[in-house]
Amino acid sequence: MKSKINNLGVMLLIIILSAASCTQSSNEKEELKSAAMKRFKCNDSDNELYTRFRYKPVNGLGYEEGVNRRDPSTIIKVDSLYYVWYTYTKDTKSSWLLADIWYATSKDGINWEEQGPAVERGPEGAWDDYSVFTTNILVAEGKYYLTYQARKKDVQRNVIGMAWADSPDGPWTKLDEPILRTTPDGKLKNEHKSGFTNVLEGATLEPGSWDSGAIHDPGVIVFNGKYMLYYKGHPVGEKMYSDSKWGVAIADKPEGPYVKSPYNPVCNSGHEIWVFPWKTGMAAIVDWAGPEKGTIQYSEDGINFEVETILEDIPPAGGAYIADKFLDNKDGQGFSWGLCHYGRSDWTFLVRFECDLTRDAEKQIGWKHFKHYSTIRDVMLEPEKFGVTPEALLGRRKKK
Repeated sequence: MKSKINNLGVMLLIIILSAASCTQSSNEKEELKSAAMKRFKCNDSDNELYTRFRYKPVNGLGYEEGVNRRDPSTIIKVDSLYYVWYTYTKDTKSSWLLADIWYATSKDGINWEEQGPAVERGPEGAWDDYSVFTTNILVAEGKYYLTYQARKKDVQRNVIGMAWADSPDGPWTKLDEPILRTTPDGKLKNEHKSGFTNVLEGATLEPGSWDSGAIHDPGVIVFNGKYMLYYKGHPVGEKMYSDSKWGVAIADKPEGPYVKSPYNPVCNSGHEIWVFPWKTGMAAIVDWAGPEKGTIQYSEDGINFEVETILEDIPPAGGAYIADKFLDNKDGQGFSWGLCHYGRSDWTFLVRFECDLTRDAEKQIGWKHFKHYSTIRDVMLEPEKFGVTPEALLGRRKKK
């Protein structure tokens, strides 16, 4: 009997030691993971927030000699029509100054009919008499609101303005005062000078806060019952463009007052503002500029964003059709198409992009679908410099 008890004890000891060995082996494997695999979340094909972008031309808003169209807004649908607003100027020196805000409509998102101006520059001496540009749309409380950048002649720092209407076709009524201004610090040599902001090339006397030089690209999203005005900021300083960041100002009503968050900037990178409802929080596409450029990020509270994945070939100044952008229902579905601009030609124009940023979308990520892979921008812009003809860039000739 004693022998049987001893044998049972030995067996239990072996089982315990084996279990401990398994745990130790598991821990050892965890310790042996590389830094890359410790932060690994999932493959691109399994990541809901990963996509590759495809582009196609549109009719009515495409290339037109003598006209610049750029920075399209979020697209909305009212009854059977899609609406988009954008910067419009015929200026030969700049594609965004001496500009007004125009709009267009479409039944299918490809064939657009330009409708004319929505919000125009103010009278001489007004705070928006030089340019109104880079707009976005908000639909709230039965009204339509356009936020936009504005410049006054001979004043370097811009402001953010707002206009409202009962119909997407207007007429639009401007608020008397801007809804947001730059932080009033930092000093420029030429604070009062017409033309583009003179913050570069030795123009700074004293650096300023992150949003002291300019506030750009405003866009409002409804979140947790609040109106979240996201905007890009540049500092008064010599590296204005490479140092752009995002901030947010929050209001209880569409018209404001908007109060800048004490956590600003809430994004350390990015040149344009892309925010949209995603599941119970919101997602943000962060394009060029900054240490987290080329990423898509997620936040549960609209303040603290975390990188989810890296994206390539992000649409410049994209404005997407986001059906649920203003619903605030904690069930964000994403989007699959929109408009952006092409700004490397003599006249800027709009194009359509398509993507897989709706929940549970089947990812189109095969290389054969993306002609830009293996291309180099410098070669595309100056093929002769590299001994290549423009015709050769169209692709390999078919073998005989």
